[in-house]
Amino acid sequence: MNTRLFQDHVVRKEIQLDPIWDFHTLNADEEKQEACQMLVPSCWESNPNLSSYKGKALYSKKITFGGNVRLVCKGISHTAHIYLDQEEVAYHYNAYTEFSVNLQDIPYGEHTLEIKVDNSFHEESALHVSNDYYSYGGITRPIVLEALDELFIKHVHFIPYWKDDQWHATISATVSNLSKEQKEGTLNVKIGDEQLSFVDQVFRSNVDTLLERDVVFPRALSYTLEDPKLYAMVAELSYNDQVIDDKIDRVGFREITVSGKDILFNGEKVVIKGVNRHEDYAEFGNAVPMEAMYRDIELIKSLGANCIRTSHYPNDERFLDLCDENGILVWEEAHARGLNEEQMRHKNFERQSLDCIHEMIEHHINHPSIYVWGILNECVSNTEFGRYCYKKQFECIKSLDSSRPVSFASLEGHIGSDLCLDLVDIVSFNIYPRWYHDTPVTEALAHLKRFVDSSDGAGKPLLISEIGAGAIYGNRSNHQEKWTEEYQQYALTEQLNAILSDADMSGVIMWQYADCRVDPGWFHVRPKSQNNKGLVDTYRREKLAYHTVKDIFHAYPDSF
Repeated sequence: MNTRLFQDHVVRKEIQLDPIWDFHTLNADEEKQEACQMLVPSCWESNPNLSSYKGKALYSKKITFGGNVRLVCKGISHTAHIYLDQEEVAYHYNAYTEFSVNLQDIPYGEHTLEIKVDNSFHEESALHVSNDYYSYGGITRPIVLEALDELFIKHVHFIPYWKDDQWHATISATVSNLSKEQKEGTLNVKIGDEQLSFVDQVFRSNVDTLLERDVVFPRALSYTLEDPKLYAMVAELSYNDQVIDDKIDRVGFREITVSGKDILFNGEKVVIKGVNRHEDYAEFGNAVPMEAMYRDIELIKSLGANCIRTSHYPNDERFLDLCDENGILVWEEAHARGLNEEQMRHKNFERQSLDCIHEMIEHHINHPSIYVWGILNECVSNTEFGRYCYKKQFECIKSLDSSRPVSFASLEGHIGSDLCLDLVDIVSFNIYPRWYHDTPVTEALAHLKRFVDSSDGAGKPLLISEIGAGAIYGNRSNHQEKWTEEYQQYALTEQLNAILSDADMSGVIMWQYADCRVDPGWFHVRPKSQNNKGLVDTYRREKLAYHTVKDIFHAYPDSF
């Protein structure tokens, strides 16, 4: 199954999985109920009989294979138990991150693979709760089964940096040895004209071995937003002079830094003109097919936007590949939104949050489009316990990747009380003048800047990570009332012009690109049970404001 926009293995072979799986809903006693067949990937809400189903379901398939295999799941929403021949072999929580399980020494023959999925807000779930977006159910991203040798490449990470007027990179690779004996092998990593070799390395039994080295790339071309130059990074693992495994990724030579109040991309100031985007599409839920992803990219590029924020969770890697190819900056965010202190004191909150961060960075670190890691949108950054949580998560991010800035979107209600602005490289706030209150936008910005300048965030880049207004597609009126397309036009015109003309601001990421479905518990504040602040609706039909934002974004430069 195509999990990337390019072939990520040549030597390592994939065991083909038919995309149609047997499917049963499960009752409270986990007994099989309604039976049907389900496409993988998809969300089960696409089935008209399951359009609002919350609960457990079982996917099953008979597969013929043997030996050492690796089951790679790009996204299962949101709690998954994996069974092989009725024996549990893996557990995973979180809809938005990749996980895998190695199955060793499997006798060749027909085997039954089963995946039990739960999208309910159960007591073990700290992050998937009733929220301003919908928690879909199912195997919502691609799933693959790969044949492995006893030695295989787990991952290869690439961190570029500019030094002495040329590009360098730190390359780190992890090789796993599944066998019961120590083995020696050689790992070669080729990028452009340069090759790095780890020759005759010792790989101990049942251990992951980390290999790391810095390399100079004197002929490398820079990755820029205007010319997003990508290089194939081809890693090959040899044993007894034979290539037994490979891993292919794409990388770009670019550097993101912060200097005073400016965000710098390859040393040049960049002004953020972005949109927040949920993975949600009318016909497909959050199992968005490539064709729909591509359409989103084209519509967002047409706007003149240079940034997408993955609100409020890591995105499908194929969408990140598209952003890489198109030179669109990505604020990628670990999963969490709007949690209060009681929710953050949940017994599983810390572990599930840190797991999400680890998986997000491990699998997405090579994407040159990602320019900032974000966490904990609109959570309790104004309490001491909240500060403890933010600090712990930022420390985790920096231990995994110190090359990118970090940020979080603070709540407008925390202006004056936020305790975490010293922890970030970029200060970000969600504000909604002319929507939730009728304050003039320039006045709201002045109030925000006065607080930031008097806080530990003083002197840092200041970004508006959300601002916007709602409109129901087709609701037009001469009275310019809220929820009309005309009022959304009016509000966004004032909001965006005020921010983009303010030299103290680093830019804006408007809320939001497209309408999305919300949890039923939000019906009383979300007409049609949707967050309707999109420039396009859930079918990607353009509202009047789409063209207004397009004119404004094109009127302001991306960089200076």
